[in-house]
Order: sequence, then structure tokens, then C-alpha cells
Amino acid sequence: MNWKFSCESKDRIPLPPEYTFPQAFNYLNPEGNSFYILESDKGYIQCAGSKQCCTVEFREFNAGGAFRHYAFYDPSGSDKEVFIPMTNDGIVRKEKHCFGFLTASKLFRCFYEGKEWPDNVALEDISSEFV
Repeated sequence: MNWKFSCESKDRIPLPPEYTFPQAFNYLNPEGNSFYILESDKGYIQCAGSKQCCTVEFREFNAGGAFRHYAFYDPSGSDKEVFIPMTNDGIVRKEKHCFGFLTASKLFRCFYEGKEWPDNVALEDISSEFV
């Protein structure tokens, strides 16, 4: 499988084991490096925001080229809307969509290693936002 790991400030970041996701995410900040994306042939996972509060989303493509887009969330979290600052503005999500960088890096690792998502997160289909 072809992989590409990048962020706002770097077009290519070495993949594990050479460089770990927590090491990379340590530089996540809304002032100049507000997103990371890990792409494969089947889809991608991305995060945006800061080390303290970032949203993590996942897109998977089917054989026909269509896609489903999901936002990870904490099932016990709040539906209160929050603004997540990014370098050139930001996005609005719900508090339940906000994670710290360690949780985000764990989700990236699961995607990269082809493992199941952790039990303490769920996926919300937000594909309709991209139509």
C-alpha cells in the first residue's frame, strides 16, 4: 500500500518506526501547523486544530470512487458547538469531536496498522457536508 504522511508545514514526514505519530503531533498548532493527514490508496485520516483540541476525520473510498466521510467522537461528549482554530480560520464541530493529540495519534496509528478503532471512540457520518 502507498502511504503519505504530511502536515501543513511539511510535505512528507517519515512514517513509523522512523518517526512516531506522537512525535509529529507534538507540533500541531493553530498558528502555522494546524493539520496532519495520512493518506493511503483506500482513503485518509486527518486531524486539525491544536495539541489540546483537534478534530479527527476519516474518509474511505469505494471501488467506484465514491466516499464516506466520518468525524470521530467521544460517545459521552457534549453536542455543544465549538470553534477549532486553524491557520487560516478554523472549523466548527461539537465538543464531542475534540481530542487531545495523544488520542489523535492513536487513531492515526490504528489507521496505519490496519487495526480496529479504540472502543472509547465512535464515528459520525458527515458525508453530507461534502456534497
